[in-house]
Amino acid sequence: DPVAMSGRTLAAAALLLACVGAVAAVGELKAVDYGEVVAAEHYKVVGGVAMGLMPGMRTSDVKITLVINGGQKIATRPRPDGHFALLDVPPGIHLLDTFALGYTFPPLRLTVSAADGKIAAEYAEDASEWVSAAPLVLKPVSTADYYEPRAGLSLTTLLKNPMFILVAITVLMAWLAPKLIEGMDAEALQEMQDQMANQPTMEDLFSGKAFKDAAAEEERKSNKAMTGKEARAEKRNQ
Repeated sequence: DPVAMSGRTLAAAALLLACVGAVAAVGELKAVDYGEVVAAEHYKVVGGVAMGLMPGMRTSDVKITLVINGGQKIATRPRPDGHFALLDVPPGIHLLDTFALGYTFPPLRLTVSAADGKIAAEYAEDASEWVSAAPLVLKPVSTADYYEPRAGLSLTTLLKNPMFILVAITVLMAWLAPKLIEGMDAEALQEMQDQMANQPTMEDLFSGKAFKDAAAEEERKSNKAMTGKEARAEKRNQ
């Protein structure tokens, strides 16, 4: 039947077109970066690490991480000669971070062109300064100090210590006290010794005896004053 054959031919043609479209779609997309499906235009970022500026540093202790614009990370380590390559980098603006124990690298902002894959690099913290990306060379800018060095012994440090000040004052008073006593006359020295002898002890303070003695002394002084006042009044009456 010509009609049935024509229908089968149209169905076969439609199925063929669907298969071709599926193949074309698979050709435009590919699964990379932890299994996610991303655009096919991927490029390679190559460069090198200035290992000569880091004596004793092993390439296995250096890690280069590229944070792409989707939040994913592509990481690698340099080869023994210092060169590295980051594969399957999509177009866009990405952040390149370099870690090496004991050294500090400035973070870089890489712009990968979607047209031809050309790479432009600039400092992430100072966009006005561009970095040569042909080739891309990563250099440390400073050494990283993880511990604060202990300060040495100095007079300034001692003067800021309250315990040292307390001990110094005590020693000074112990040295000056005999000299002050030597310059006093006998009467003043005797008066000072009497005052020191009348000072309450810690036992008197805790037992309350010192407060009782103080109250008794105040009462005695009050009675003595009243007696003197009465004597003067009696003298006027005479």
